[in-house]
Amino acid sequence: MKQINYDEIITQLKREINSECAIANRYGIVLGSLIKEFAIGKVIPQRILSLISNSQNIAKELNLNRINSFAIEAQEYNYLFTFNEELILISKLNLDVNLAKFMPSISVFLKRLSESSKDIEINEFSVFDFSKEISKIQDTLKEEKIREKKYSIIKDLVKYISN
Repeated sequence: MKQINYDEIITQLKREINSECAIANRYGIVLGSLIKEFAIGKVIPQRILSLISNSQNIAKELNLNRINSFAIEAQEYNYLFTFNEELILISKLNLDVNLAKFMPSISVFLKRLSESSKDIEINEFSVFDFSKEISKIQDTLKEEKIREKKYSIIKDLVKYISN
């Protein structure tokens, strides 16, 4: 099974579209990033994740088929959150970037990336041998019983002397 190198993908995106990006899984854990606000291993803030998870309900209220992305305008940058069922792509854009031209290419990129990540899902599971673990547990219990017996004699002596 091959692993996806998200850092390499992010670096390539930086070169191609001249934008800092981050990729997170559907749970909001950042897998690769050049954006300091969304460092690798961090979790996307809960309110943003809830907006993403409620995008279907929002789309229904607006009579849309679905929502693929949303943008947040900050003082110095726009943050574009593009998402599908598997991944979230965060782009940090200058305010002068035309989002209408930028968004379709990012959506296509995320779709292709998501398809490639589905290909590497684990299809086979190894069989776990519980007998080894059970025998270890049994050995540990035997050792504990022996230790308990050793100390019980000392405990009885202490009780006898103290009475």
